[in-house]
Amino acid sequence: MSTSPDQNPAANRMEPVMNVGKQCALYLGVVAALAAGVAFFGPFDHVPAVAQEQSSLPLEGEFDMLAPLDAAEGAPKDIAVFFVTGKAAEKMWNAFPMEPVEDECVGRLSKFGNGIVCYGANGDGSPAESPFECSFGIDMKSQSLTLPHDC
Repeated sequence: MSTSPDQNPAANRMEPVMNVGKQCALYLGVVAALAAGVAFFGPFDHVPAVAQEQSSLPLEGEFDMLAPLDAAEGAPKDIAVFFVTGKAAEKMWNAFPMEPVEDECVGRLSKFGNGIVCYGANGDGSPAESPFECSFGIDMKSQSLTLPHDC
């Protein structure tokens, strides 16, 4: 007497397991295909720096190591401070998306954001001695931007 799968209770219990196995195999196949596509096409989204239309500028300015603004006297100097001038500062000024405001501390138009400040013309609209200047600090402990100086 042979029993068909419809009559064999063990065969009925195995069918959901077989369906899950087929679904897992299909899922793993899709994941493998996606991973292969990313591995194959991933390098094409990076253009070598030489091929980009941008040009590098030599940096003009100054560099110093300072203590944090709120530090006590004698604190370690672990803020790398960059003062950028010339064409690089002008490009930074132009890249800032905000409108310039007059900075009462220096009497010049400024653009400020996230630890970077750039200065343009004098507050009265006359050209400044150094037309564009930007400064920013990098806190070497936290590797984050910070203001290098205050008013």
